[in-house]
Amino acid sequence: MLATWICLLSWSLSSVHGFSISSRNVVSSRQQSVMTRSSRVLLHSAISNQSAIDTVGSATATDDLDQDENQPNTAFRRIRTYCVKGVTARDGPLNEAVAQLLSQQQQGDDEHEAVSLEQANHLIELGAVWARMEALTQDELLALYDEDDDVSSSSRALYADVQGLNYEENEEEEQDLERYLEQVEQLRFRRVLSPSWIQAGTDLRIYPEPRRFTDACGQMQNSETLLYEDTTFVVVDKPPMLPTQPDASNYHECCPGCTQTYLGPFFDITGREIVRPLLCHRVDACVGGCVVMAKDRNGQKVFSQLQQDRQLRKVYLAVTTQRVPLGMHLHWMWAPQSARGKSGGPPCQLTSLTPPESRRKAREFWNRCILEVVKCEPISIDPQVLQSYPQDSTNNHNEPVQYYQSTIRLVTGRKHQVRAQLSALGCPIIGDTLYQPLAGLTLDGLEVNNGEEDLDDAVARARVPTQPIGLQAHAILFGNIRAKARAPWWWGAKK
Repeated sequence: MLATWICLLSWSLSSVHGFSISSRNVVSSRQQSVMTRSSRVLLHSAISNQSAIDTVGSATATDDLDQDENQPNTAFRRIRTYCVKGVTARDGPLNEAVAQLLSQQQQGDDEHEAVSLEQANHLIELGAVWARMEALTQDELLALYDEDDDVSSSSRALYADVQGLNYEENEEEEQDLERYLEQVEQLRFRRVLSPSWIQAGTDLRIYPEPRRFTDACGQMQNSETLLYEDTTFVVVDKPPMLPTQPDASNYHECCPGCTQTYLGPFFDITGREIVRPLLCHRVDACVGGCVVMAKDRNGQKVFSQLQQDRQLRKVYLAVTTQRVPLGMHLHWMWAPQSARGKSGGPPCQLTSLTPPESRRKAREFWNRCILEVVKCEPISIDPQVLQSYPQDSTNNHNEPVQYYQSTIRLVTGRKHQVRAQLSALGCPIIGDTLYQPLAGLTLDGLEVNNGEEDLDDAVARARVPTQPIGLQAHAILFGNIRAKARAPWWWGAKK
């Protein structure tokens, strides 16, 4: 896998720099320790992110890039969600197995007491416990193929927005065999949300310190966050720092869960109450604004088809300290890095201004990213509003700073697209500590002067924001539906 990772990097970059490297040469170079610093950084990250072998009562850390906290001296500063893996020793209630495994893991730690059954029940109710099923049920197996099953069933709604099962935006490539097998294996681990009887020998994954998004979720209590609803779709104004999808350790505090809790109940076209809305697309956790959800799978399919037919219109507002050039902007994003479910490499998306030399390389290794900046005007931001954002390296509160608000029309919808493209243009978004270090750096600049060293240093300083950034999914238009988010946070008293 590691050789493949370096091979993909070298092969993809060859389309930019005008040279080619065979996979055999790449492996040979790696064995001889003759590689660029960028390749070594990516190799180190790939090694550090290899999954640990499951053992009884083992403790590991899993990556989660949707939300992050500062991590000292870690490559790319990913968040590490603490996870305990174990195997049940005997038949019995799930809460007893959870309490026993966690208590065994904490033996010898004077700061922790034995885990109680009440604590175990709380973890189960929150969605921090997963169990591996030895075999899929007949209904689960048929659900992999059947597109006409009961779209309002509770099991379908329960797992429709779990990573690997949800609708993925701009997923144009065909699903290969390896990915299909990974999806089937993912299905075998099921999140358990209620008291259950567990059999001996069942693999468990437990997150004893689940990540909480209580404050952001509580903002959904405001009825104004519901922007639109009909018999098929629900559009909400997602608060910043609320993840769109459920975290592995927290099923409820996410956009669908908080929407159902504070704005529900919702009913589908037949009048039946749904479990909770299903996601149609993603918005970064640190970004607020319009999020579209469907009341059933048919709504997801309709939204997907509208997107494939380019019948969606998305408008973003972005704040920078540099004036963003008006007009259409085209970049090429390294596709292997932006593919969902891939581990290794930096969490930021790397872009290039130079188009690939062939359609085959463009299709396999690059994603075309297009956006249009239709307006860029200077604005002022209340200093009191900025005081709550100390992580913004572009803002020195002791000196006056000119801010610019850009209105952006998104033509394609890639992961971190607006953030990555504005950074590549030398205009990073305020508060975006993941892309501010990469301002003005692109992959096609590696061979210019100290391009490799500059990119390596920038990636090493990149960290996922822990506070809202100056970006909002301001409006979305599809079909006859038009939804516009409320005033963004940087407008302050102007709300």
